[in-house]
Amino acid sequence: MEKEQYPVPPSEIQTRVNSRRGGNNSIIHPVEMETPNHQVSLAVASSSSPSPVVHGKARPFKKWWPWLIPAFVIANVVMFIITMYVNNCPKNYVSCIARFLGRFSFQPFKENPLLGPSSISLQKMGALDVQKVVDGHQWWRLITCNWLHGGVFHLLANMLSLLVIGIGFGLFF
Repeated sequence: MEKEQYPVPPSEIQTRVNSRRGGNNSIIHPVEMETPNHQVSLAVASSSSPSPVVHGKARPFKKWWPWLIPAFVIANVVMFIITMYVNNCPKNYVSCIARFLGRFSFQPFKENPLLGPSSISLQKMGALDVQKVVDGHQWWRLITCNWLHGGVFHLLANMLSLLVIGIGFGLFF
């Protein structure tokens, strides 16, 4: 078997694609090839094989970045900042953690060990309360509760798992 170099423009390279959907499997689709110096090496087989084998890295689709998961992370962080702004611990409570943060300081550990807002602030922001949903017809609490977090530790755990699992699944599928 002898190898030869043939300069083939990437626009002329075609490949066969087998579809899971059935139908005509002999359709030939153009594929953009990535090779060094725009050279494609073709292995010339014996005379029984009429078509040469193309070596190179095929890129049938543009590289895609899952933008939805980072958008969810940003939205959750912004919602936590808004919740801490509404909480305003120094105005409503005597002892707060990290008072240097001003109105963004955290509730005491006895009330919230997760370094976050009070339960009253979470209720104001739309935390899930079954009685308010059923009897008060506040159905919007079913949606807003998904964006609220009890504290920094809760937010970090959820956002790290969302990033790792979400981006992994996004790239896989």
